[in-house]
Amino acid sequence: MANEQFNNVKDFIVYKVINHDRNKELLSTVPYVNYLDLAIVFYRIIPETVDSKEKKAVLITNAQAKLWETTPSELMLAASGNTQRIMGVKIRGIFSTIKEYMGDFSMFEISKKEESEIPLYVVSNSISYYGAAVLLYKDLLKAIAAKLKSDIYIIPCSIHEIIVVKSIKGCEIDTASLREMIDHVNRTNIPEDEVLSSNLYYYSKDTNVLSYAN
Repeated sequence: MANEQFNNVKDFIVYKVINHDRNKELLSTVPYVNYLDLAIVFYRIIPETVDSKEKKAVLITNAQAKLWETTPSELMLAASGNTQRIMGVKIRGIFSTIKEYMGDFSMFEISKKEESEIPLYVVSNSISYYGAAVLLYKDLLKAIAAKLKSDIYIIPCSIHEIIVVKSIKGCEIDTASLREMIDHVNRTNIPEDEVLSSNLYYYSKDTNVLSYAN
């Protein structure tokens, strides 16, 4: 049972997701929860920065959890209620994202039309930092799938964002090739400490379950 110290900070505890196998050394020092090939770890937002775009946070270690007399399950419960509220969510079309990163205003007309024509969306939190944690937001994938009226594939871009791809009936995605592409991008374009996964995920709107894509 968590103590009073934990109760005083629990409203500021949030989570992020990292690759499990790539972070075994770190995971030996922090409380975490397994999720697919990922690990959910926890950190505490400094209260004075909650409303700031440049939030400051402290990773929660095993020593801190012991001091608070809390468990990974209790941390997960607290973070599940806080992360979406504090970190928010941002969903953009793929061309809008490219335009934002490159400052290329020639893509403005494309980005306006992309939602109906190109079912690719970049999803992150409001500050685009450790935003892949949106995978865990309650009912977010369900809402996206409902809007798209289809199941969805999830491409893990990095620990900061994911790409959502609409599953189009009659148009099969070559999942093996996509996994190869993800692995190639991870090895050549993503800093090693920002790689989330080389797997492709699949969300079923009927079962409300996220799993590895076949």
